[in-house]
Amino acid sequence: MSNPAKALVSPESIGRGRAVEGFVARLSWIVWPWRLGWLVPLVALLAALDLISTYLLLEHSGKTYAYESGPLAAWALSEGGYNSLYIANALGVGFLCFVAIGVSRLYTRLGLQGFARAAYVLALVPYAVASFVAVTNNVVLTLL
Repeated sequence: MSNPAKALVSPESIGRGRAVEGFVARLSWIVWPWRLGWLVPLVALLAALDLISTYLLLEHSGKTYAYESGPLAAWALSEGGYNSLYIANALGVGFLCFVAIGVSRLYTRLGLQGFARAAYVLALVPYAVASFVAVTNNVVLTLL
């Protein structure tokens, strides 16, 4: 049985990829040195904390100058309230995880495990960092 993923890519390009795969894999370990299985739950947890901290800041802090600064989140909040914000956030995080897993699996099928790990890490870690910053900002603004 042939591998359809390998049929889409020339052997020469896979060979060139193997030349840099080790570097890319090491870079992914620097960015995320823990088990890959922890990354999706961390992203989900940070997304939930972002929703909770946004709600607390906007509804219970008494800060009239606070607002949702993300364009999609602001639109969802204005159109349907916190339920719409939750749905938009869940769809966005779900799509991001789907892409990270899909690209990682494609690289794995091509036999490029270093790229598979890097794709997974580099798709999810920036979101995790941005969510952590947003949660921290919301908590600080709520408490001050």
